Formats: sequence, C-alpha cells, structure tokens
Amino acid sequence: MKWIKERLDEVGRRPIELSRALGLPPARVYEMIKGERRVQPGEIGRLATFLDWPESHVVALIDGRATSKAGKRAPTAGKPAIAAPRVTLSSEASREGRPDIPVWAAAQAGEDGALILVPDPVDYIFRSERMRGVRNPFAFQIVGSSMSPALEHGDQVVINPALLVRPGVDCVFVQQQRDGSFLALVKRLLGQNAENWRVRQYDPKKDFDLSKKKWPRAHVVAEIRRGGL
Repeated sequence: MKWIKERLDEVGRRPIELSRALGLPPARVYEMIKGERRVQPGEIGRLATFLDWPESHVVALIDGRATSKAGKRAPTAGKPAIAAPRVTLSSEASREGRPDIPVWAAAQAGEDGALILVPDPVDYIFRSERMRGVRNPFAFQIVGSSMSPALEHGDQVVINPALLVRPGVDCVFVQQQRDGSFLALVKRLLGQNAENWRVRQYDPKKDFDLSKKKWPRAHVVAEIRRGGL
C-alpha cells in the first residue's frame, strides 16, 4: 500500500520500526507496503498510532475512501526521513531497456552498522557497463555511518555475487533469518582464515573478527552510487 510508505517517509520512520510496532516479521510488513498483504483488523489501531493518524482515516485508506494527503498531521520531530534512492542514467543506458537490478529493502538492525535486508524488491535500477552479464546482482541502501567516509548513509551499493572476496575490498556479510530476511554487515575485508573473517569499520574505527559460522556468506560491493545517485 503506497500510502504506508509515503507516510513512513513523511514522519521519518522505518519499516523495521513498523514491524516491531505491529509484532510482524519485516517481510510481512514489506508485503503490506507493496500491497500484497492487507492490513488485518487487529492491526489497524497500532498502525494508526504508529503513523500518527486517526484510526478512522486509516480505515478509510484501507477501504479506498481517502487519500494519504487527507487528515495529515505534522511530522514527528527529530526523525528525518531517508531520501529515496535516485539513479542518474546515461543516454546509452536509458536506451537499453528496463531497469533489472532489484533494490532490496534495508533497515538498521543494531550496533556496528547491522542491517536487515529483505529480498523482496522495493525498486529496480539500471545496470552500468561493468554489471553487464552479471547474474543475480542486487542493491540496497546504506543505513548508518559505521563505514563513513568509505560508505556514507544513503549511498546505494550494488552487489556482484560472482566476484571473489579478497582483502582490501568492501563486502556485505550475511546470515539468513527464519522469516526469509537477512541480517547483514557491510565492512572492509582485511583477511580470513578457516574460522573467521577479519574486517574493519571506520566510525568508530576498529578491526574485529566475524565468525564464519555465524556469517557464512560474503559478497563484494561492486559499485557505490553516492547518495543513491
């Protein structure tokens, strides 16, 4: 439901926060935002409270009797919205057809820049020259500043699963959750052994180990699109 996403952006809240408020897995909330899952009667009150709207207005939106612009209140102070990713296309790229790299939803999930990634696409972006022929790439937006200045909050990263990880490159380390989402960390790979990845973050700067048992998969950040551009 587009109006849920619009309201979240308006009041500076994140889908992961909504999932906690509703007591739902993140994947179910993203299905709701995409219109693939209807808001259940028992969720309306909590949804209205979270979005800072009258319950009657949420009911009217669900039933298609109102628009998201009606009944709007002032945005919640102190919680800036995250800008939607934007893509600058060359004329050549524009002629090549539709965007086909899926952008996964990303939300902050804890300390050290941990993210929740939901593999249901919230958008698609065009391929650059270097991504031609790459199978199963995906993209997501950086949330947080643990990798600043190498990667800034709002940057969009494109992942090439076919590239071999190697020291000195930024990688996303992932572990799959029971609900189908992924817990992820984006860090600079310094080295590895049979048990651990040795990684670095920049803010605050520190080097540490990630257990391969807990973080079994690593993918190379192939591109950085600054500020989502």
